[in-house]
Amino acid sequence: MIEAEMKSKIPKLENWEDVLTSNIFGLLELMDYKYLKDIISKSKNHKNHSIEETLKDRHIEHVELWKYDKSIGEPDVLVTLDDGTFFIIEVKYFSHEHNKKEQIPEDDEENSAEYNENGQLGKYLELEIDCKKSDFIIYLTADYQSLKIIENSESSSKECLDSIYHIHWNDFNEHLIKIKCDGIEKKIIDKIIQYLNFKGFTYWRGFKYEFDVYNGIKTDIGGFYGR
Repeated sequence: MIEAEMKSKIPKLENWEDVLTSNIFGLLELMDYKYLKDIISKSKNHKNHSIEETLKDRHIEHVELWKYDKSIGEPDVLVTLDDGTFFIIEVKYFSHEHNKKEQIPEDDEENSAEYNENGQLGKYLELEIDCKKSDFIIYLTADYQSLKIIENSESSSKECLDSIYHIHWNDFNEHLIKIKCDGIEKKIIDKIIQYLNFKGFTYWRGFKYEFDVYNGIKTDIGGFYGR
C-alpha cells in the first residue's frame, strides 16, 4: 500500500487518515513496536509537561487499531502496557479538531448531543477495559495549534486537558531518523521515514547542492567589472 500510494497508483481516499495509520503502525508492528514508546514519550500537554516520566518503567504489550466500543466509536490506536493500563493515540493529518460526527455510533443517535458537547477526545478518556480507564491520550497531528485550540474550547474540561498530550508528525519522523539500528529493522525504519517524507512530515534541512554539477558550470561571474 505504501509503494502504491507514493507512486500515485491508488486514487485519493476519503479515509486517508486511516491509510496513514495503517501504513505507519503496520510497519512498526513488524518490530513489535520496539521504538514506539521512546518516540511518543516526547509528547507534551498544554502545560508543556512531557509524558516521558509517566511511561518510564512501563512497556508496550499490545497495540490494536480501531478497536470498536459502542459508547465511544473506534479510537485509532489502543496501546496496552505491561501493567494492564492503556492509552489511546488519535491520528490526524493537519486538522486540530476531531471529526466528531464520524465517530458517533450509528445506533447511538440519542447521545449525539453529548458527543458534540464534550468532544471525542474527552470521550476516549472514559473508555474502560477490565475496570480501568485510559491514562491519557496522545494526539498525533501536523498542527502545532492542536492543544491551544482544544484548551480554548468551551467544551474542554480542565481535568481532561491535563491528560491530552500532543506530538507533531515532524517530531515523530525526527525520532525515527535518530534511531541507530541495522538489518531488517533499519530497512523498516528507512521505509517509514521515506513515507513520512513523502507526506511532507519532515523539517526543512536547507537546500542541497550537487557541487560537482555546480562546479562544472562555465560562468564569467564578475567578468564585467574586470574589464
